Amino acid sequence: MSKSRILFIEPSGSTNLFDNYMRLPLLGSLYLATILKNNGYDVSILNENLLKKKIDPLELKADIFCITALTPTANRAKYLAEQLKKLYPESKVIVGGIHATLLTDEFVEVADHIVIGEAEDVILDVIEGKYTEKLINGSKVSDVNSLPMINYSLLEGYEKMDILPLMTSRGCPFDCNFCTVTKIFGKIFRMQSPERIIAEIENALTYVKCRDFFFYDDNFSANKKRVNEFCDLLLEKKIDISFFAQVRSDIAKDPELIEKMVKAGLRWVYIGFESISDATLKAYHKSQTKADIEKAIEVLHFYGVNIHGMFMFGADTDVIQSMYDTVDFAIDNSIDTVQFMILTPFPGTQVYTAMENEKRLIHKNWDYYNAMFAVFQPKNMSPSELTIETYKAYTRFYSITRTLMDTLRIFYNIFLDALVWNFQRTKTYSLSNLLLRAGAQIIIRKYASLYSSYMKYFFGTAK
Repeated sequence: MSKSRILFIEPSGSTNLFDNYMRLPLLGSLYLATILKNNGYDVSILNENLLKKKIDPLELKADIFCITALTPTANRAKYLAEQLKKLYPESKVIVGGIHATLLTDEFVEVADHIVIGEAEDVILDVIEGKYTEKLINGSKVSDVNSLPMINYSLLEGYEKMDILPLMTSRGCPFDCNFCTVTKIFGKIFRMQSPERIIAEIENALTYVKCRDFFFYDDNFSANKKRVNEFCDLLLEKKIDISFFAQVRSDIAKDPELIEKMVKAGLRWVYIGFESISDATLKAYHKSQTKADIEKAIEVLHFYGVNIHGMFMFGADTDVIQSMYDTVDFAIDNSIDTVQFMILTPFPGTQVYTAMENEKRLIHKNWDYYNAMFAVFQPKNMSPSELTIETYKAYTRFYSITRTLMDTLRIFYNIFLDALVWNFQRTKTYSLSNLLLRAGAQIIIRKYASLYSSYMKYFFGTAK
């Protein structure tokens, strides 16, 4: 008897401009698909972002459809589940993911099963029909070293990836009130060993020629001993890669670790600075200060690490001037690239509970719950002001005039250094970040219509 044909689907969001350019798959589906493939199933994964298109349910064929629902993709996930149930009544539809875990009721009518939480330990039993109940509770993977080596070839279009994703830990010991990580993965930090991370990298390199890696870990440097050992192994084995990692500003307290990470291939860090207001940072439970942020920027730049700084607008302590001050701060401190996000009350977070209790949520159209639009009533400004001023913050930071001036400044410095034969110093100048900024400006202008369409939607819902 042949085993079932299984198709994983990762829907795209419809209103996030960054999703159109950061085309990376979810690792949850890859792990689950690999487990099933290793057990003899015919499995594949469709990621709409990676494919750069919406998939047509009429063109799909499988015995079991597994759909991932994040909050910004929840509407699309529900639509696909509903269509697939109608088109293929003999097939099973299974829904999982953060949003489905936190708001199971939204998928009860369109799914045969809803898997809550981490699914690696239950996926085989689910597929083999050992569960009859609608809601299935997964369990946290206690030993993340036991996860299989990812089979990237199960992902359609994997050859086109120019950055390879890895996630080497789960859980977070911090308690930021806007974050869903602890709600899903818990506060216990479960991590892969340095040897396992190396094996993951070597495995990934057998699939594609790309040698750039992005660590999805919410705080890759949380355990500094592990990162030290990982870098030592990379250097010892002479594995030539570049990597990007999400870290916290407290990494600046260990400059020796940063120096070693750079030698091992660190090129970019993504840091959730969130705010330059100590009062706001305290309200977020962020466990950092403005001084910590400034120190992190200084130390990371000293070692040549590029910084993608992420800020969030809309806290109860924020006023419109806060946004102008934040842009000035980012420019004055030479942060390489930024994301100015709007505080978004994701289901399951402390912020969501508080906003719902205070009746400050404007709507629950999940398409707009992607940190680009105001979906709640701020305390010190209107929702439209918050959305528009966030857009203006982008246009100020990614100003074409500013980018051109910085480009001319670099060429002028290169010219001066060349005059005194200081060619070694000319190598330290990089135009790549300026090109990124120029590209971001094009993206922001191209997708300006998203903001105007939301204003129309907002005023329609506000009536």
